[in-house]
Amino acid sequence: MNIVWNPNPLATVVSLDEHDKALLWHRVKIAHLEEAIMGAHFDLDPEHQQWCRTSLKDRGSMIDFVADARRHIDYPYLCGDEEREGETFNKYVSKMTDELVSELASHHCGDCTCVASSCLKCHAEKLVGVNTIAGLGRHEASAIRGAFGSKGQPPVDERALDEAIASLDNYEPKDACGLPHVDRWRQDARRAHDWLWAYREAHFARTAG
Repeated sequence: MNIVWNPNPLATVVSLDEHDKALLWHRVKIAHLEEAIMGAHFDLDPEHQQWCRTSLKDRGSMIDFVADARRHIDYPYLCGDEEREGETFNKYVSKMTDELVSELASHHCGDCTCVASSCLKCHAEKLVGVNTIAGLGRHEASAIRGAFGSKGQPPVDERALDEAIASLDNYEPKDACGLPHVDRWRQDARRAHDWLWAYREAHFARTAG
């Protein structure tokens, strides 16, 4: 495994060799098997069954719950060559592994940056055992994303690292007079500034201008 630190920490690349990719494949498979076991557990849990009946008005009979549990832990699919939607479980795991390898070379974008979605890059990093933005809160990450002037998908950085750090120093929101969250935004920017400054010192001190 090789980590290529990017001036924009949200775009740091985690590169895997073939051994790492094989290990990730098995971790992806284990994660999905754990989800299948969890699904079957709740389908067979009496308290969960009662909650479904009373709160969701769903699946009233024990037969329904057992059928769903068997669907979650479908042995011919999970451990054999049976297909779902045209592919075996192992092929599905391979496809998901390839997607996560691509995410490791992409940008953090999701809950970790105050975007209302899961971050697949965070998920991929967790599976391979790294965290390229350790210690960075989501509000601070959002401030850093803005500090680089990142726009579009994938984001395009409009500022260099030193410029991004400078933009967070004594940050003042534009046209924010009277808005209720201004003080919090300033505090988020200050923490983002301090984190990004430490990041530069850790990974780019020799090239800092």
